[in-house]
Amino acid sequence: MIKDPDNFSTFLPRCGRADLFNFIDNLANIWREAELKSVVNDYRDVSTLYLNQDYDNQLNRLADFGLIFQPLMRVKSFDGFGHKHEISENIDESTSVYGVISKNVGNLKKFKEFFSEGDDFNVGLMLGYPECCCRSYSDYTRRGIIDPVYEIAESTPLTTSKSQNVLNVDQISWKLQIHLRYFGLKIIPFFPCSFVCDEAISKAEEWHKILRSINSEAINTLESLMKRSSTWSLYNAQIVVNRPPFKADFLGYATSSYFPEKREVEFLNVE
Repeated sequence: MIKDPDNFSTFLPRCGRADLFNFIDNLANIWREAELKSVVNDYRDVSTLYLNQDYDNQLNRLADFGLIFQPLMRVKSFDGFGHKHEISENIDESTSVYGVISKNVGNLKKFKEFFSEGDDFNVGLMLGYPECCCRSYSDYTRRGIIDPVYEIAESTPLTTSKSQNVLNVDQISWKLQIHLRYFGLKIIPFFPCSFVCDEAISKAEEWHKILRSINSEAINTLESLMKRSSTWSLYNAQIVVNRPPFKADFLGYATSSYFPEKREVEFLNVE
C-alpha cells in the first residue's frame, strides 16, 4: 500500500537567505495577533486558533481580551503550512488543540455545529469571509479541490491562456495573492472567488489595516515581496512556487482531483 506523503511543508530559500526565516517567524506572530484583534475589534464573530504546550498562559491571555476558547480537535503540531489536520489522541509536546475563539458563547456553539457537519459555507461566513467566496470554496471542497488556485484563475476576467494548462493572471491586487500563503505571505486568510472580486478586495483592505496596526514596517516589507511576479504549479500532488517573491522554492503536498496533470498559473504585473 502506498502511504500518502506528509501533509506538512515549508519553504526552501535559495542563495543562503537565512534572514527570511526570521521574517517568516515574525509574520506568523503578527498574524496570531491579528486573529485576536479581528474578533476583539468586531471585524468578525469568531476566529480559529491553535493552543500548544503553554495552555494556561495562552488561555489567560485570551481571557484578558474577553475571549472564550472552544476546543474542536487535538491535532499534530506543525510549523510552516499544512492542508489538513492530522488527528492526535494524546496531549504532549507534539500536540496542539485546534479550536475557535469568540466573545459570545452562542457563536462558539453555532460554529462548532457547522464545523462538525463539514459545512464550509457557513464556517466561512462566521469567519467573516465574503459570501461569494464562501460559496465558491464550498463548491471546490465538494469536488475534492482543496487548493483551487487554478480554478480561481479560470474564474478571473482577463485571465489569458499561455499554453495548455498554463494561465497568465495580469494586473491584480497584490493583497489577493493567496497562493503565496505557503511562505507565510498573505493579507487575506481565505480563497477569493476570483482575483478581482470586489468583496474580497474590501475584506483585504480590512485585514491590511489590522496587520499594519500591529507592525507597519513588516507589512511594508510584505508588500514589497508580494508585488513581485511569481508562479504557482501543481503536478503529481506537489506544489512548486518559484521565481520571486524572494528566490525561494516551496514544495508541498496537496490533494486534488487532477493531481496527475500539471497545471500552472503565472502572476504578472501585480499592483
